[in-house]
Amino acid sequence: MPLDRKTYRWFYDHIHSRYYNLLVKWCFLPAGGEATCRETLLAPVEFAPDERILDMCCGTGGATRVISEKAGKEGWIAGMDLSAGQIGAAGRHPGRADIRFLVGDAAHAPFRDRCFDRVFIPHALHEMPRESRLRVLAEARRILNDGGTLIILEQDTPPNLFVRLLVGLWAFYWLPFNFETPTRRDMLKHGLTNEVTEAGFKQVTKTSAYHGAFQTVQGVK
Repeated sequence: MPLDRKTYRWFYDHIHSRYYNLLVKWCFLPAGGEATCRETLLAPVEFAPDERILDMCCGTGGATRVISEKAGKEGWIAGMDLSAGQIGAAGRHPGRADIRFLVGDAAHAPFRDRCFDRVFIPHALHEMPRESRLRVLAEARRILNDGGTLIILEQDTPPNLFVRLLVGLWAFYWLPFNFETPTRRDMLKHGLTNEVTEAGFKQVTKTSAYHGAFQTVQGVK
């Protein structure tokens, strides 16, 4: 059963933020490690200088830092997360000093219309029920400039049964109290490309990686 919003924030603020980085390292270990996996998933993305970039659900900033390295120092980048605990951990991590980390709700982003060139959502939509996913996608579209790009890094369903079983075992999908299981299944059932298209994005593409265990979805406003 998905966590209600209040419980979700408390869990991430006071518990999950303390071991999140360790869990991420464990989950990405079969993919060659966190840095390698993030680089692979970002490989289909073409960056340009002087872009304004938002990592919309940044967690402890792991993806934000890799994005900032690929974007170059001429651009401006911010990382936002609902959890103050996650943002606190992001701010304590060494990396590019000019990344701005802030607490904010992706469903009600604290930014004006059309103020970013790119919005990234890394490994967060699978934790949300469909209504919340569509709301977050709508907010991403609102704050993107015309012609701006949404980039989503997410889990996917490997076509090979053996790979699916290995991924499920490694990522603890089998635990009965894993609150991500129902929302992850719902996201994969509806299809990220379908939901991104439903949110009004065009030229929606999907790039699969790691035998279909991960996907990079892009759409243009």
